[in-house]
Order: sequence, then structure tokens, then C-alpha cells
Amino acid sequence: MYLSNLKVWNFRKFGSSNAIDLDHPHLDLALKKGVNVLIGENDSGKTAIVDAIKLVLKAHGNEWVKIEPEDFYSKPGGFVAERFRIECRFDELAVAEACHFTEWLGWDASVTPAVDYLRVFVDVVQKNGRILPFDVRAGVDSDGKILTADAKERLRITYLRPLRDAVNELSSRRNSRLSQILLSHDAFRDKKDHLFIELAKQLNSGVAAYFKGLDASGAALTGDLLKGKELKEIIDKYLSEFSGKETSFKMSAASMKNILEALNLLFEDGYNLGLGSHNLLCIASELLHLQKKSWDGLRLGLVEEIEAHLHPQSQLQVMETLQKEAKDVQLIFTTHSPNIGSKIHLSHLIFCQADRAFPMGEEFTLLESTDYKYLERFLDVTKANLFFARGVLLVEGWGEELLVPVLARKIGINLTAHGISVVNIGNTAFLRYAKIFQRKIGGQMQTKVAVVTDVDVKPLEAGELHEVPDAGDPTGLGKIKVPYTQAEIDAKIKDAIAGKQKKYDGQVVKSFISPAWTLEYCIAQSAKLRKLFYKSVLEALLEQKRDEGVAKLDNYENVITDIDKHFNNWTEDSDIIAYKIYRHILCGETDLAVAKDEISKAIIAQRFAANLEADTVITDIKTEKSIEYLLNAIKYVSGN
Repeated sequence: MYLSNLKVWNFRKFGSSNAIDLDHPHLDLALKKGVNVLIGENDSGKTAIVDAIKLVLKAHGNEWVKIEPEDFYSKPGGFVAERFRIECRFDELAVAEACHFTEWLGWDASVTPAVDYLRVFVDVVQKNGRILPFDVRAGVDSDGKILTADAKERLRITYLRPLRDAVNELSSRRNSRLSQILLSHDAFRDKKDHLFIELAKQLNSGVAAYFKGLDASGAALTGDLLKGKELKEIIDKYLSEFSGKETSFKMSAASMKNILEALNLLFEDGYNLGLGSHNLLCIASELLHLQKKSWDGLRLGLVEEIEAHLHPQSQLQVMETLQKEAKDVQLIFTTHSPNIGSKIHLSHLIFCQADRAFPMGEEFTLLESTDYKYLERFLDVTKANLFFARGVLLVEGWGEELLVPVLARKIGINLTAHGISVVNIGNTAFLRYAKIFQRKIGGQMQTKVAVVTDVDVKPLEAGELHEVPDAGDPTGLGKIKVPYTQAEIDAKIKDAIAGKQKKYDGQVVKSFISPAWTLEYCIAQSAKLRKLFYKSVLEALLEQKRDEGVAKLDNYENVITDIDKHFNNWTEDSDIIAYKIYRHILCGETDLAVAKDEISKAIIAQRFAANLEADTVITDIKTEKSIEYLLNAIKYVSGN
């Protein structure tokens, strides 16, 4: 069996001031078999979900879950709920599992064939600040019946807390976590004649004999080995005078609990291990609960901040292993790690935001099955930042990725402070990423997503040709190539923008499309930015020439040094100047030379971003129409 659904009413962040309506939970979360990963910023509800499950099912070990007044939903103004309810539904119960819950099982006839299921819940009430007694109940009706101790035991979960003290939990001490884990396993549970007990008795007998001056066989010790006897005699002398009694030395009581409390868990031949290594040991040992061979109860593990103390490569290895091993067990993790976000199958992720949870399964998003396969291949750790952002700017390439943060700061918006991620997808497959945030069911997400893309229509100056009927051909079949007119180009731009908006826009996703050819061309159109941009183009060309091993570069350096004089020689129309600059990018062409290859747009963007960041002359770029689409995208995702 597995936990298939969690419903919550008025528990912590999930609630309302209205009376509880059992048909309308404040959280209705579908969970999958295998691995489920809760992601989201701080205070988004991840821990509340984990604690809700813990409160109903309880964890192995001595972890005590106490209900506090803060567990009841409240909101500014003084409202505090007097009741909360949490329901867990379990599906796909095997016969060996279902037989332990016969009197509480329900029958779901909404699917074919009909299946049985188990619904377990708590309903907690407080009055005048006092939390009234309650029981864990189960059944198909709203009141249910109290679960027996045996039934509860079979629903216990394995839980690893955040910021866990892995070193202390795996060390020898009274009631150590390691001893609890081992004592619950078949290897040690209820074993009164276990080998360890006999070994402990032998050890205690040998210890007692040593302090009496004897070896294990009863023969007398000699020399320095008698110092133990001398020590005991001195203590016994005083003790006899105090109380008339003598001492007895032993390692521990010969009980299984005491023996296991004396154990430490380490890597083989491992000493002075770091926090990361201890955390791996802690995870591995806790998961022992989920691999009991004769267990016919729930196999569910909750792990908060699985990445704690782990190196990024270790995080990837842990998640790869757990996804492979989680065939007969269910795992629910919380994480803040893009590494883990990139390694988990997208359909097993759950976004937590704005007091809601959004599963990423195919039945919930507008993603197609082919989109999931594509994203599994290309959703790397850098792109996985989008899972943890309050707003997302999806861009085509390095130019936008490097420039957008600088442009944002120029208009007084710090993207980092606003929790905005600029995600360079390296192509124009925006739809596959945008649809992550577009829902079929379950309400609309809050993360604003801006798709920033080029219109990709060449200007009049490019002289692009297209075929038209040849009026001079008497057959009427002839074609000739003629340049596009400005009116035709304007129409193409209008159609291209409308087509991209129709393709991408919807719910929280909005497209921002360049009004002309490309990003670089639009910057070259800007009266305030074009000169600094042209200087950056020439600097990128110079850098490229150096990398190519060109020895004599004085002419290039002189042009950059005297950029004002060189640039002021251009007196043409704005679009002609823009095309002139952009042509240099495409051809590596300047007034001085013609290169074979285009100049790297990434290097140009890097140079221009640095130059614009350092510039103190250019002011109020908000007036520049050619880059208005970029500024609008920044304002949209940042809520300005």
C-alpha cells in the first residue's frame, strides 16, 4: 500500500475563516508511489505537509509529536481556528496488508474494477486555548472508528528531521537512535536468547574475573594484570566501611536494549568522519525500517532537507540510488537543492507556494508525455533554479541571461532580492518549460513566468527576398524574387508577435517579444545604448582576434580608444545604424577588416553587461522603445 492522498483543513498555513466543509479541503494533495519531492521557498508549507502526515501516522522511535496552539490555522486580525482535520488515504493494499484493517476499509466504485482503500484521520478541537483529547480514527464515514494499537503500529513511518545530529544519533548512548532502529528489526526484536546476549554475559564474566585477579578460565593473573584487583580492593575497603557492601564491575546489563545502546555505526575503517559522511550513514540506517522482509505494514519514509551536509555530487548519487531502489517503498522528501530538483523525474515533484501544493504529474499540467521526456534530458541544475524562484525569465541564450540582470538594476530592480531566476534554455523550446507552470486542474500557480524571445523578422536594410508572381510571364506561372517592402515587414512582425503570444501566453505565462529582428539589433536601435553597445562589439572582436592568435591589433585598439570619433561618422537613419552594427556581429566586419566568422554573442553580451554596469552617463533607459519589451518582462516577473 502507499499514501495516495493527503487532505487538510485548518492546519497551520492551510485553512480559512469559514467553517470546515469536508467536501472542500484547504489542501488536497495527490501523492505518487516511489519518490515524491516537495520543493518551494521557505515558509511555503513543505514542513506543514510532512508534520501533518507525522501527526496522523506517527514515526518509529521515541519521536513525540505534540499538538500546539500554533498548529491551528490563524490569520492577521485575531482569527484562530478551533478545529483542524487531517486525512490520509491509502490505496493498492495487498491482501496481507488489508487483512489488518478489515473493519476500517472502504470500497471505491468510481474506478473499474472497484478497489478497496483505507482512510485514516485525526480531528482535533481546541477550546479556550485547551486542546481536547482525540484519537486516530479510520473508516469511510466522517466519524470513523478508533484504530487499534496494532493497526497504528502497522502505519508507522520512518522520519529524518532537518538539521539532524547524525553524529549523535549513530553514537553509543542511552536510547540512541541507532539502538531504536536496530531493536525494531527482526534481527533483534524479541530475541531473548540472541548471540549478543551470550557474548555480553561472557564479557561481563571476564570483566568481573579481571577485577578479582582471575582470567576467563579462573586461573590467577600475575604481574601488572593484578592492578585491577588492587584497584577493586581499595574501593571495596572504603565501601565496606561505609555500607558493608562490595563492588562488582561489568560492561552493561546483558539485555538486548543495553547492548545495542553501546554500539556505534561507522564506515568500515572510518574515523573522524565529517557531517556529510555521518548523514549518509544516518539516511542508510533509517531506511532499514523500509526494507523489513517480513513486514506487512506501511513502508513510508519522510526526509526533510535530504541534502543536509551533502556535497552536490553526493546529493545526485543519493537521489539516483533512492529513485532506483524505491520500488516497494514510498519516500517523501523536502529540498531546497537545484541539484536534487534536476535529478528527480518532473512528474514526481510537488511545488509548494502561496499556501497551496501543485503536483507536477501529467494529469495536472499542460505538459505532454513527450515534454516530460525532453525535460528529463535537458532540465539540468542551472535550469532547475526555476523550481525555487518567485518569478522566472525564460530566455533564448547567453545574451539575455547576462544582460537582463544589469538592465533590471538600471531601472532599480534587483532580481536576486525579488527571487527571480533568469533561465537560459539555449534554444526556442520555451513551450516545454512554460507549460510546467500551466495547469489542467488544481488552480493557477503564483510564479510569474516571462518568455523573452526574438521576433526573428529581418529589417528592410537586410534586403531579404521573397517570391512573387512574374507579371511579365504570359503563362502566369513564373516567379521572381523581390525584396520585402516595409509594409510587408511590418505585417510579418505583427503576425509573428501574435503567433508567439498565442503559442506561449496563458495563466501565469506571458511572452515578451522583441519589436525588431533580435535582442542585439534592438539594443543597436537604442539611441542611448548603441554607442556603448558598438564599443562592446569591437571589444569582443578584439578579444576574438587575440584568441585566434592575430599579432597586430593596433588598429582595432585605436578604434575602441577613439570610439566617439569613429561612431560620430555614422549619420544615417537609426535603423541603418542598427543594421550596420548588427552586420558587424554577423560578419565580424568593421571599417578596418572583414573576419571570416561572426563575433561571439556571448562575449559581446559579457562586455556590454560589464560596460553598462560601470557606466554613469546613460540615464533613464525606460524611455528606450526598442528595449521596452525587456523592461516590461522584468517588471512583470518582479511584480512592479
